[in-house]
Amino acid sequence: MLRHLSANGAFPDRRGFLGGLVAAALPCLPACQSLALWTPPAAPPYACEVEKVFDVCYHPGPDAGPRHHLDLYLPRGPSDFPVALLVHGGGWQLGDKNSCGLYASVGEFLARNGIAAVLPNYRLSPKFKHPEHVKDIARAFAWTRDHLARHGGRVDRLFLVGHSAGGHLVSLLTTDPAYLAAHRLSDSAIAGVVSVSGVYCIAPGKSSGHLGGSTADAFRFDQVFPFKAPSSEGCSLPRWPLPGLPLQVDPYSPAFGDDPKVRRNASPIFHARRGLPPFLIVHAEDELPTLAEMARDFHLALTARGVESELLCAARRNHSSSYLHAVSADDPVGAAMLAFIAKHEARLG
Repeated sequence: MLRHLSANGAFPDRRGFLGGLVAAALPCLPACQSLALWTPPAAPPYACEVEKVFDVCYHPGPDAGPRHHLDLYLPRGPSDFPVALLVHGGGWQLGDKNSCGLYASVGEFLARNGIAAVLPNYRLSPKFKHPEHVKDIARAFAWTRDHLARHGGRVDRLFLVGHSAGGHLVSLLTTDPAYLAAHRLSDSAIAGVVSVSGVYCIAPGKSSGHLGGSTADAFRFDQVFPFKAPSSEGCSLPRWPLPGLPLQVDPYSPAFGDDPKVRRNASPIFHARRGLPPFLIVHAEDELPTLAEMARDFHLALTARGVESELLCAARRNHSSSYLHAVSADDPVGAAMLAFIAKHEARLG
């Protein structure tokens, strides 16, 4: 078995901390659909023009609400382009499809490069608990399959991309067949998965760590601060030199409740199996505690079962800037996403 997995398949140790508070990451900004704090860099001369369609309802059922809307970023001009469903982060509790321009910028970047981007909202905790988040993403996926062809998209070339909690949701949607099966779909409908700074194991109970300091289990502001440096090198804050404050946290309870069986079933690592579509798993060099280790373990769990998986450590990046900078073909994460989609689109013929 993988390191940190017990012989009887128990939860990995040290899995739950995520630096103390996953919800403190950048995507936990208040929803700000009209405020753009981040915008993509100027488009290169070869870039596609982008058509934008906002607030399309993807779930018209009796329980539909304002969180059941999505935005489209479409390459204008070409047709038969691949499609990426981009799922936002925010600790399953905050954030939206725009998030002050963070996710909108990535969607526009993909569309400029000939890839349609579909950005859904989903219902949030604590009002809604697991599995309502991933059920909404399954609905958005099914809507995309049914509707993007009329916009010129190739729905047989449909990729999933998620950041932070969104990385968890796209990974769970892919690995646990129950959610797509509700829409008479399977993982064969997914051309590939890109998960950036995702969560792959929802650990039970509280976990110990430190607020500040330099230990491996320390949560620090520099791990999540939304840097947007003028160059691709990024930047970092000086670390607090004093020892951190001990604390115990349970960042998962608002979204997943307290039942260990529910949390285990919500963990993509425990659904790793043969025959899954390819993955690109990205973590930051200055990541929230346990997330880099979690990414490596999920990558190993997939490859041990014969699933094609690529693992990328984003140098000079933190939990937020790993995605914030992915708006340029010169950025390592942005380039990796484009290469991954091109590679696996080409395989489909």
